[in-house]
Amino acid sequence: MRHKYTITMPLLWLSLAFLAGVIIANATAWPAALWYALTGAAVFISVAVVIFRRIQTARTAPHFGDLADSQPTSFSLQLAAFSLLAFTFGGLRYQTALPDLSNPAFIATHNDTGERISVTGIVNSFPEVRDNFVSLRVATDDLRPYGTTTQHQPVYGLALVRLIDPAANFQYGDRLLLHGYLETPPESEDFSYREYLARQGIYSQLRSARATRIESGQGNPFWAAVYNLKSKALATVYQLWPDPEASLFAGILLGVETGIPKPVAQAFKETGTTHIIAISGFNMAIVAALFMGIFGELFGPQRGALAAALGLGLYTILVGADPAVVRAAIMGVLALFARQVGRRQNALNTLAFTAALMTLVNPQTPWDVGFQLSFAATLGLVLYAQPMQNAFASLLARRLPKTTARKSAAIVGEYVLFTFAAQITTLPIMAYHFGSISWVAFLANPAIL
Repeated sequence: MRHKYTITMPLLWLSLAFLAGVIIANATAWPAALWYALTGAAVFISVAVVIFRRIQTARTAPHFGDLADSQPTSFSLQLAAFSLLAFTFGGLRYQTALPDLSNPAFIATHNDTGERISVTGIVNSFPEVRDNFVSLRVATDDLRPYGTTTQHQPVYGLALVRLIDPAANFQYGDRLLLHGYLETPPESEDFSYREYLARQGIYSQLRSARATRIESGQGNPFWAAVYNLKSKALATVYQLWPDPEASLFAGILLGVETGIPKPVAQAFKETGTTHIIAISGFNMAIVAALFMGIFGELFGPQRGALAAALGLGLYTILVGADPAVVRAAIMGVLALFARQVGRRQNALNTLAFTAALMTLVNPQTPWDVGFQLSFAATLGLVLYAQPMQNAFASLLARRLPKTTARKSAAIVGEYVLFTFAAQITTLPIMAYHFGSISWVAFLANPAIL
């Protein structure tokens, strides 16, 4: 019994070890050289343990009774070695992903000089249009002092550009000439805008900048098509509905929340229901069901599942691929795969692996608030939803027939208990980041859902 979780859930421990390595690397700031050394040592230990296990298996194979006793122990030893390797690799991945702030070609090394500069770069994401400004994420490639045509310096790195003209009509793939002051993103006691942007790979900003389009169509054709589709879909939403309904639909369907009026956004925040206007697993379930229903009927269940997986990927890209959205998409794809191969999905394994995979791609992901809330809510559902429903069914069974008790518990579970299970694990995170807890959320969420 003591080997149950070790033997049946190795992916869980490997994923958690990798995440622990990333978190420790962030907390300690050990140099990359040390992590390289630790990873090398972990590789040596892992290889030695694998060889030891094979030798042990070969020796005990003729004695089946001894083999049954020794296999769990040797497997646990091997899992511990590979967990150590995953831990050190997590730390190495985090450390090597950090930018080289001493490199003069990195755009952030030119922050806060107090001198006006001119920068050229390409818009590489969907523009954020607000009431009185436009925000662009620009991949920079050239820098020079303002007012000169010489002294060009090749640079690299992302910069967040805030244009003071809200009517500026720049698109993905536009090459721009920008004039302004490079600054390090600010920090405050309540919120670190610097860390928020750093998680997106942005370490510089140009506020109140002026921009001129040099040329268009410099981006990736695939991304250009995706953002063009998103622009048309957004325009259609605003044509079909008035505000604030249109802005709410834009947030719920397309992940564009910049148009939501401040009073409306504040009302959602105060009632603890901001997740309603965010892309979530509910959206992913609808997309998967739609693609499975259409393509499954036409081409069979396997190709229907493949179409659903592709649909989830495209929708994730369309709405911006925020960490919470990516989490829902990956878990949805893994669920589709498990269904096709006839295996029951282990939710804890899937959740941990999804977190590790996302962190492998972007080591800053664990510090994203949306990521934390999304995973905490899912963890709450995994750990508490079914036990709470079973306990409620047992309670009802004392007064009602068992069939009636089960049906009643299923209804209450879906609309009340499951929501409560998710809130149990998200409340501490909300209290930490936002400094308050909305007790109204316990009533508002079941009523809305």
